[in-house]
Amino acid sequence: MEISKVKTEMSSMSEQVCEDADRWQMGIKNGQETMKLIKTIYRRIFATEDLLNNADSRKGLQSTEKRINNLYLRLERPLSTMTKILKSLTKVRDNTARMLNRLTLWMDDEIVAAHRILPNLKSSQLLTVLQLLRQRYDAEWEVKEMVVNDLEHINNSYELDILVDGWDICKHAGGLEFAKSLRNHYRVVGRTQPSFTKKFHYI
Repeated sequence: MEISKVKTEMSSMSEQVCEDADRWQMGIKNGQETMKLIKTIYRRIFATEDLLNNADSRKGLQSTEKRINNLYLRLERPLSTMTKILKSLTKVRDNTARMLNRLTLWMDDEIVAAHRILPNLKSSQLLTVLQLLRQRYDAEWEVKEMVVNDLEHINNSYELDILVDGWDICKHAGGLEFAKSLRNHYRVVGRTQPSFTKKFHYI
């Protein structure tokens, strides 16, 4: 292990934590907007299906079926968007796990363990932040994956509301400790925390 290269990579990791946190929360935010569109379309589908059950003529039946088919076609793009967003979140989750695994191995070296990456950032502090992020991303990603996988199989408004809440509400690992650690990490690396990353639902 070349200590100089390890120190350089740790410095890059400290910046990458912020970039990934930005990317993660932007993905959540974009997903929330897309889920609103999906919810609107599904509610129209359910309302139109009710009309289908009450259609009193063949012409009315065909017209209503056509409207339903068109609505399902409109769903394709936002559903594809949600799949892409989940892939982006997966990259952040996997990258965080990779950084944590590498840093955990390096910490067995006394020089690395005592190293200050920045004046106010020890290698042990970076390790703690990565541990918190790994815990949070893993817990939250599992919920987001469930949401995306079930989006094409919604049968009623109740199921729809559960999935919308599953994406929108992020009450998972970390809590206030996570919020404080992330905020402090932005500060010590000299980066301004974007306003949208401050809106993690921490509790």
